[in-house]
Order: sequence, then C-alpha cells, then structure tokens
Amino acid sequence: MDPKLVRAFMVSAEDSSSNETSSIVFAIFQSIKARKASFLSLVQALGDYLTNEDTLIRAKGTALLSLVLSECAKEQMNPAAANVNELVDFYCDRLADPPSVPQLLRGLVSLQQFQTFSNENAIKISKAIFESVKVQSLQQTDRHIIFQIFDGLLKQHLNALQQMGSEFVFGFIQVMDGEKDPRNLLLAFSLVKYIIANFDINEHVEGLFEVTFCYFPITFKPPPDDVYGITADDLKVGLRECFSATPHFANQAMPLLLEKLASSSGNAKKDSMETLTACAPIYGANSLIPYLEDLWDGLKIEIFHSTDDSLESYALDTIRSIASALSSQILVQSDPLEQFLQPIIKECLENIKEPELRLAKHSGRILKYCATASDPACNILVSSSMRVLLEQYKKSELITQKKAILEVLMQFLEASRTLYGSIDDTIIGDQVDQDFVTPLLTYKDEFFEIFSGPLVTTNEYNELRLVSLKGLYSMILIRKFLSDNEIGIVLQHFNQVILTEYNQEIKSEVLNALANVAHYKPNVVLEVSLPAFIAYLPDDINDLQKDSVMVVPNKKLATYNAVLDGLTKFAVEPSLFEVFADAVIKKLNNIQSATGAVSDYLQALLSALHNILIKKSDLKHSDIARYVDLLLSRLLAALIGPTLKNNDQSMDNAFLDLKILKIVAGIISIITRNLDIEEQSIFVAKMFKLFIEGDTSFLAFSEEEKQIYFDSFKPLSAVSNSVQQDLCILFAAVVGSIQQEVPIPVENISNFLSDIEMVSLSTSNERQRIALLKLAASIVNKWKQDDQLKEFVHSKILVELQNYLIANGQVDQGLRSVALSHFLWFTKALLLRAEEVGYECTGIMINLFNDVSLGRQASEGFDILVGEDDVLNKKNFAVIKLFPLLIHSLSLPEPQLKISTIDTFYMIAHDAPHIISEHVTTLVPLLLSLSQTNDDNTMHVRISALRCLGVLPDTVRFDILYPYKNQVVRELVKVLDDKKRLVRKEAVDCRNKW
Repeated sequence: MDPKLVRAFMVSAEDSSSNETSSIVFAIFQSIKARKASFLSLVQALGDYLTNEDTLIRAKGTALLSLVLSECAKEQMNPAAANVNELVDFYCDRLADPPSVPQLLRGLVSLQQFQTFSNENAIKISKAIFESVKVQSLQQTDRHIIFQIFDGLLKQHLNALQQMGSEFVFGFIQVMDGEKDPRNLLLAFSLVKYIIANFDINEHVEGLFEVTFCYFPITFKPPPDDVYGITADDLKVGLRECFSATPHFANQAMPLLLEKLASSSGNAKKDSMETLTACAPIYGANSLIPYLEDLWDGLKIEIFHSTDDSLESYALDTIRSIASALSSQILVQSDPLEQFLQPIIKECLENIKEPELRLAKHSGRILKYCATASDPACNILVSSSMRVLLEQYKKSELITQKKAILEVLMQFLEASRTLYGSIDDTIIGDQVDQDFVTPLLTYKDEFFEIFSGPLVTTNEYNELRLVSLKGLYSMILIRKFLSDNEIGIVLQHFNQVILTEYNQEIKSEVLNALANVAHYKPNVVLEVSLPAFIAYLPDDINDLQKDSVMVVPNKKLATYNAVLDGLTKFAVEPSLFEVFADAVIKKLNNIQSATGAVSDYLQALLSALHNILIKKSDLKHSDIARYVDLLLSRLLAALIGPTLKNNDQSMDNAFLDLKILKIVAGIISIITRNLDIEEQSIFVAKMFKLFIEGDTSFLAFSEEEKQIYFDSFKPLSAVSNSVQQDLCILFAAVVGSIQQEVPIPVENISNFLSDIEMVSLSTSNERQRIALLKLAASIVNKWKQDDQLKEFVHSKILVELQNYLIANGQVDQGLRSVALSHFLWFTKALLLRAEEVGYECTGIMINLFNDVSLGRQASEGFDILVGEDDVLNKKNFAVIKLFPLLIHSLSLPEPQLKISTIDTFYMIAHDAPHIISEHVTTLVPLLLSLSQTNDDNTMHVRISALRCLGVLPDTVRFDILYPYKNQVVRELVKVLDDKKRLVRKEAVDCRNKW
C-alpha cells in the first residue's frame, strides 16, 4: 500500500465526495483489486491515524477504510473470507469508539454485501451493535444505516440471527426505542413485522408492543420540501401491519384501541377503526369476545351519529371484519358470532320500523356489512330479520315506507352478490362450492313478487319503481340465484318498460340494466329481448304506412329511434349483433322508396349498426372481420345496385341520400380497419376491381336484381352520373382504413394518383372530388417507397399543382381553387408523416394569403391541415408523427393556431411528460421566443407560452431542464417589462418556478 495515498487522503478537504478524495479512494481500490495491496496493508498504513487521540483524525482514518470497502461492494468484488472475518472483528472492536461509529457503520453496510460474509459475522455484528452503540445518541442518517444493516442481516442471514433467539429481539427493541424520524420508522416497522413472523417473541411481547404502540395514532405531517416523499399513510400502514402481525398483541391492544375509538379526534377514531379491521382476523374470537358489547357501542355512534361519512364507512368495515373473525372459530360456549350479531339485528330492526328516517338507512347498511362477513353471519342475519322485513313491507301502506324497506332488502341482495359471487364469476364455476349459495333463495319467490310489481305498474311512484328495478337487476347478478327461465321473465318486464314507458328516467335505467345483462347472459337476451325489439321495427313500406309513419312521421319515428337506441346499447355481444345485423339488412332490402320518412328510417337503422360497430371496435371484438362478407357485400349491393339501372329510377332510391352514404362509409371504415393485413389486402383488391374496373361480381345481388342492374359502374369518371360519383366516398373509406403494409393493387401508384388528380380537377361533383382527395391523401400518407413518393411530390405537387396556383390570370380561377384543394390535402398527408417537403408546401400556402382569389381559401385551409379528419387519423393507421407538426405550427403566423398548439403542449406536459422531455431542446427556445413582444405574438399567445413554460419544472425531470435554467431566467427578465399586466403576472409566476 502506497502510504502517500493515505497521507493525501488525510490532508484532503473534509468533503468525502470531492473529486480529490474520490480519486484517492479509487486508486487504493484499484491497488487492492490488482493485488498490489491488501486490506491488511491499508489498515497498517492507516496505523497511527486509527489510534490518534484526535477524534476527527480517528474518524477520518476509519472513513477511508469504509470508502474503499464501499467501492469494492459497488464493483461486486469479493474479498477472501479470512479478510472479511478480520475486517468484521476490527470493525466490531472499534464500535466502542463513539467518534468513529458513523464511519464504522458505513463500512459494516459494505461488508455484509460480500458473498464471503458469514453467518458468524452476522451474529458478531448484531451483538456488537447491541452492546457498544448508543443508537439514540446518533444522527438520523447514522441511525438509518443501523436499520439498513439489520434489514440486510435479517434478509440474508435469518437462520443465524434466529440462533440468538430472544437476545436479538430484546436488542432490536433497544435499538428502536425512542426513534422519531419518519424515514427510520418506516424501515423499523417493516423489521418489527419481519421479526414477529420469524422469531419467538413470547418473552418480549410487552416490550415489542410498547415500542410500537407509542406511535399510535400517527400524527406526522410531511414538510413541503420532503425529498423522501414519506406520507402519514405510509407510516400508518406500516404501524398497522405491526399490530396485526401477531395475536399476542391482542390483550394489550384491544383496550387501548377502544380508548382511541372513544376519543374526540377524528384522526384517532379513523386509525383505531382501520387497525381494528386489520387486527380482528388475527386476534381471533377469544380475544374479541370480552369487548363485543363495547365495540358495538363505540362503532354504532360513528354510523348513526357521525357527521363524517368516511368515519361511517370505516365503522362498517370494522363491524364486518369483527363478524368475519367471529365466524372463523367454533367455541364450546355460546356462539360468539350470534352473541355479537343479535344486539345489532335487534337495534337495526327497531330503527327500520320507521323506514323513512335516517337511522333506517344506516341500519340497512349495517345489516348489509354484517351479512357480507361470512356464510354463517349471512344465515343469522337472514333467518333473524327477513321474515320481519317482508311482513313489514306487506303491511306498509305508505309508498315511501315501501321504498325504504325495499332499499333495505336491496342491501341483502348486494351482500349476497358480494359474498356468494356474481354471474360473471361463472367462468371459475368449477372452483366454487356449488352448495355455497345465499340463504335468500328461501325467499326468492317473495322477492320476485315485491320487486316486479312496482316496476311494471306505470302509475306507481317513480322512486319506488327505480328501487324495484335495481332489486330485479341485483337478483339477476347473484350467482345461482335465478335460472335462465326466471331471468327471461325479468327481461320480459324490462322489454315492456322500454317499449311502452313514457318516463325517460325509468326507461334509461332499465335499458342500462338490460345492456349489462346482455353482456353476461346473451343467450337469454337473444331469446327474450332481441326478437321483441326487432319485431317492433317496420319490415317494409306497408308497415310504415299502417303505423301512419308517413302521415305523422315524428310521432312514430321517435319510437323507432328509441327502440334502435336500445338495440345500440345491448346488441353488442357477437351472438346478438349477428342476428340484429341480419334483420337490418332484410329491412333495408324491403324499404327503398325515397320518401322523407323512409329515408329517415333507413338512416336510423344504419346509424344503429354503425354505433354498435364503434362499440365493438372499442371493445376489440374479434367477430367484426366476419362482416366484410356478411354485411359489406350486401350493403354495397344495396347502394350500388340502384345506380346500375338504365333509367332515372336510381335517382329516387333512398339509399343514395348523402347522409346514408356517409353512415355506410363509416361502417365500411370500421370493418376494414378490424381486418388483419391479409384480409385487408383481399378486400381492397375487390374494391379496386369494383371501382376501377366496374367488376360487380362479388356484390350480393339476387337473381332478380341481376336482370335489372345491367348498366356499367364508373364512379371514378368525371362524366358518369352523379349518384355513381357520390359512391366514391365508399372507396375512400376502404382505402383510408387500410394499414401501411397493405399493397395498393395497381401497377403504378404515381400514375393512379395522377388519374385521380385529373378526375378531381375536371369533375363538377364536389362530393366526388372531396372523396378522391381524401383517398389520394391517404395513399400519399402511407406510401412506403420513399423514393417513389419523393418523385411524385416533386413532379406532381411542387410542379404541376403549384403551376396552377401561381398562374394568376392565366388559369381559370375555379380551376386554381380546385388545385389548391388538392395541394391542401397532399400537404396534410405529408405534414402528418413529418416530411420536410410538407413544411415547404406550407410555406407556399402562406405565400398565397395575399392572393386576391385564393387568399381566403388558403387561410381557411389551415383548418384542414391541423384539424381532425375522418380518414387521416390514427385509428385508420395514418402515419402520424405529431410532435414535429406541432413544433412547426408554432412558427406559423396564425395566433389562434399558435395558442391551440401551445395548449396541446401544456396537456402533453401533464399527461405524457416523457414526450416533452425528448423535445426540450427545440421546445424551450420556441416558447421563450413566443413570450416576447412582437407583431406575431399577441397577448394571448404570450400568456399561453409563459403558462406552458411554467408547467415544465413541475412535470419534466430536473436533470433534463437544468441546462436551460439560466437561459430561461435571463430571457424572462425582458418579459417582466411587458406592457400587459396579465403577461407580467404570468412571467413572474413562470420565472419563480424556474
């Protein structure tokens, strides 16, 4: 060992983390690692320093040795066992020197990390700390290291410490005694729990209890600048886990917890109830029996008379926990569960005799929580109270009383669902005891009668009807309570209410219940409800006329819309949707006359299909792909077929209403994007054949339709009839919804887009043009071959289209306007994928702002560039690299666009700060420039920029923002002199945060 290194350390600055001392420590470590030196030679080199009369010198010499050990531990170096033993002996002997203890403790932490650290070493260190270290005299950080040492020893050398037995338990009690630091206590509580679980504590129960219970209740309030983030709840949970770790604490804890329960402090009450809830199952029935009466007396006050709802909730949880604990033990003497519950039942039933009063509601909740405790508890509750409640209901004459009693009965139903399981638990039915069923089964028929009656009685009190609905719904949800046939009877009641009820609140609640039942029992809904709803819809034009829909359309159509709204809510499950979709197609085929009422009815039917598909897509249902054949081929046939008639009749077909086309386009889009790549490739190939070649062979035409649909299909022609041109919206829906990996089935994409461009420039049909523009933009956005895309952009967009735009006076202004529309959509497609040329195109558009003919259109076109679109969006697999687009938007002159973009950054900073972190280098300077006064930065732009800049220190990591701190603080000085008071105020707030 080079003595110069030791001397250099001893004369270095006091700060052990300085570069100088760190380099010395690392050099010594390297010498030991290279075996040029050893720990023994290091101790010898330290020699006189370790025995010096000056306490500071002794401590610093010890610090060097501990720092070298720490470096060895970090580098996972493992000294020989003999060296470790010698060092442990040395360190344990030195613990008798108080000034050196803090540095010795740091060395012990490192020593125990070595693989050669033995069980004997663990015992030796424990005894040395217990005998030599006055823990309470140490600083908080040093005490924390002691707890860390014991944490490591217990986790890695438990068997060795168990040999110490009660000596270790007693020693740890002395170490923990008097600890006040929250960080240390959190670790100490976890160690107490570990010791209780792994040591015989019989000799030290009282000591362990006293050393922990003295902290109850926790009153800690973390300081605002607490770097450790320890909360009062963390400490409360840690302490509670100590109390509930052993039944040995019961005799000491129960009287004290009851005392705290009776205190005037809400915090103490809450903590005592939470602790009782956790401890009751551990302490067991024998420990609880002497206190049952006192427990009920204390807890009922918090339920019946507390002004704090949260205390009521804690009290109810405690009652349930006690009842559960009493249920788990069968004793020779009178049943403790019965002993606990009977006074509760008696008092609650007495309160329910006046069911409208507040005490009755609280009593119902108490009975519910008791019933959820266990099967024995539920049986006691039901056998003691159910007959009384049912008789009281039958004798009650006031509707409000009936409602209140039904609400109490509802509590029993909810308790049964909690305890005995719900119908959604049937997926694990084989693991559930089939005999484990609610005792309410005995009263099922009576429940059925009293809950069904009010619901189907339309002149009944609505609040009573709502409670009866909830009761029937709860009965359905309880596992093995109602059979499928009985559920079917309930659904018939639901159908009746939904299809005939005028009260919207009742109807809405019943519909929600039906939708939930459909999720769990689709087979019953398929048999009982779905046919009833479908039958309520007209089948053909004659049905519509019979029901006077065409005479008074709004009256009956509102009913159809309500029925379809109901179907939209519950016909989502695969088996239900299949039947509904088939029924809709049949009805669509029968109704094609273009009267107003029929058109509205078609819209309603298709909207229902569309809305259900949206839900199915959100739920990621796998059956959606089936409907590319089952639904789309039939829908396309219904829309395209009428346009193939060689006469004007096609113009009168209700299917060709633009609103209907848009709905069908939405349906096509959802189904297409739910196909896999192979399925999309097959479908898009068929659609290209259909729309480009006019091949209608895959459409589901009937033989009769094939005889009358003989005209050619040319929707992409600029001179074909308008109804066929309108159908381009369907083509755009397909192409816009495919994944980037799906090939476009044409020989040359550039030529295809050029053809689309020519049709769009020459057509007089605006609907066809917009559809083709979106189609082309989608292809450009998802184009995988970058070289082909680049060539197309430069030849077609930057040359041909731009020539139209700059040829003012030489080209028809209408044609220039159409060319600008093309330019806008192509620019959007490029911007979304963050192509540099997209920003170049944006600049060209900005230059058009001063153009007399195109200026307004160019300005308004920015809504297209930054707005949400039904084709170019994430759901439709558009290539979207949003952040570069947002960054670029900040450089544009439109103030409102800037504000919207900054607000977007503000939300991203809160919701996804990691994204902001990746772009801080660009974003911070931009926000600073936007906070400065100039013509482009309005007051609102400056305020938004400062507000966004100010939120970054709260959301982005310090190490990422720190390099910009001085720049931001310096630049904001200028803003403090802004002419606008609101800007100055925001600047002050922002600067303070930075």
